[in-house]
Amino acid sequence: MVSVVKEECRPATLAKVSSTRKHLGDTLKQRGVADHLSNKIQLCFSEAAANLIEHTEPHPTFIAVSLECVDGAWMLHIEDDGEYWDPTLADRVQSLDTFEEKEGGRGLALIHSLTDGLEYVKRTTFGANRLTLKWKIQQVATKPSVLVVEDDDSQRRLISAYLSEHFKVSEAANGQEALQFLMNNHVDLVISDIRMPSMDGLDLKRALHKQTNTLLTPFIFLTYADSQEVRDNAMGLGIDDYILKPVTKSALVQSARRVLHRSEQIYRQLTDKVNHRITHSLTPSLPTESRNWQIAIATRNTGIGGGDLVLHRNTDDFLMINMVDVMGHDVAAKFFSYAYGGYLRGLMYHVDDTSDPCGTLLSRLSDCAMDDNLLSQVILTCCSVALYDNATLSMATAGHPPPIKVSVLGAELMDVGGIMPGVLYGADYQTLTSRLSSGERIALYTDGLFEAADSTESRQVLEKAVMRELENTRSLPVGEAVQHVMQVFDNYGDWHRDDATIVLLEYAEPVLD
Repeated sequence: MVSVVKEECRPATLAKVSSTRKHLGDTLKQRGVADHLSNKIQLCFSEAAANLIEHTEPHPTFIAVSLECVDGAWMLHIEDDGEYWDPTLADRVQSLDTFEEKEGGRGLALIHSLTDGLEYVKRTTFGANRLTLKWKIQQVATKPSVLVVEDDDSQRRLISAYLSEHFKVSEAANGQEALQFLMNNHVDLVISDIRMPSMDGLDLKRALHKQTNTLLTPFIFLTYADSQEVRDNAMGLGIDDYILKPVTKSALVQSARRVLHRSEQIYRQLTDKVNHRITHSLTPSLPTESRNWQIAIATRNTGIGGGDLVLHRNTDDFLMINMVDVMGHDVAAKFFSYAYGGYLRGLMYHVDDTSDPCGTLLSRLSDCAMDDNLLSQVILTCCSVALYDNATLSMATAGHPPPIKVSVLGAELMDVGGIMPGVLYGADYQTLTSRLSSGERIALYTDGLFEAADSTESRQVLEKAVMRELENTRSLPVGEAVQHVMQVFDNYGDWHRDDATIVLLEYAEPVLD
């Protein structure tokens, strides 16, 4: 057992919870924990702790947190001295009785969906309630894998012995045996003799060229033959190195490391290019006017991870806008953003004939997020809005911050919300329909707009400043107003922490001739 975090929130406040969550994230990053797992642990902690503070009576005076690695799993223990609340009971998960769906849909069902196990122990007279959340650690080999292909038994054993200290080594006695092995196993590098019976090294390399999964596998040739013809044939196949026997341990290990390092550099360059292209293709954009609606958008992009998507489609009856926030801070999250973007575009073409396009789209998106093996790997929120010709709009949200209505009375959050996609199968999303009066506007946004600060106090200052600017710029065209709001965000927030997007919508009565 390895204990990595022990901290106590006393008094039990949201500010203390926020600070502890940051400590958890920093510690997990130092330990090399993958971003997707770290995000789950942090999110589950903050949801459970926020529930204790906001929805239990009596409130706890403290929340103690400990994180440890036990028997191949991360264990997060949350102790408190407040009201008994057992999140493992089936009826509580079904009813979501201690978590309001309209608070973003992040509650008991979410905690269940993001963990591999839960345990709860009720406090004794002088003890504390104890909730334990568990995540299994996937075991990953730390050494690069190498396949040694050599028909001479003594040579094969010697080469394997040279490499075994630094690499995970597998062996094959000829090219045919190596080809069969590579069809069922991944390796980072192949080191092969050239002259072998059955299938020699040159034929093996040609065969690997025909397979998609081995086309780019790094390859080193070992041989006693140093003829120009053999060397030209080998180089013509795109190998990474050519070593003459007998080879020393230091020369072999050095060559293997150099080839693998070069392969990693090429992979990183390709990944960066793909990431740049995906980021460019996902840059939020909207028409400035449609169906008498004036539309403006402003965004800040960290350049890494999932990010914000804003997609639209104009139908015969309405303009649909979908704002999505894909969580995560790695290249995989960026890929999932791209995948979700394609899936959402498809969903948007199949809601024309429904009476509730926004709620229907979110329900289908949620089922996909739960059922699809690929798309279920990421956490996201979504806000769906349909704009009609008569100043009417309908909206539904899934785990997403509620839109803001800006009017002469000020800026206020709208009463709409729903559970995060992928938490419950067959989730139902309630749609809010509203008709705007002259001078009123709606602001859609991702949570990065208000959470781009390093403390609870700073976030409150940022939120108040943004809300105040929305009120102060109500008389300006939406295109100017949205830039003013984003300038306030730049002054008070830190956009490097998370992507932030805001969309302003205002209906302009058509001018009659």
